[in-house]
Amino acid sequence: MAEEKSENQKDNQGRPKVTPVWEWIIAAVGLILVVVAIGTTVYRAMTEESTPPKLEVVIDSISPNGDGYLVRFTVKNTGNQTAAAVAVEGKLKDESETGTATLTYVPSNSERRGGIFFTKNPQQFDLQIRVTGYEEP
Repeated sequence: MAEEKSENQKDNQGRPKVTPVWEWIIAAVGLILVVVAIGTTVYRAMTEESTPPKLEVVIDSISPNGDGYLVRFTVKNTGNQTAAAVAVEGKLKDESETGTATLTYVPSNSERRGGIFFTKNPQQFDLQIRVTGYEEP
């Protein structure tokens, strides 16, 4: 005759297994964290205004690089939407030399870095750098 399986698990001495209190505490903390994360996400989705990307470019440094010069920059996106294929243009106004760079994407409320190469020293001329466009991902 086959033994019937009991719904309650038992230890080696036949006593029912009891879940330790610390396991219940850890499970409760995990549940609270999940509920808070979901609640925060839903709240932000319902209350935050969806604004287009707000892109600002800042020059970080200018340094010699091989036969030319490298202008390193940071693009900051303070908007609520991600910008893809962010085009940045640098222009030496007096010499009519132009360089461009494209950043793959700049997520909302974040920043990405890049660089543009010039043949002449940008510190000796009027360097203008700006974001010229982006795509919606």
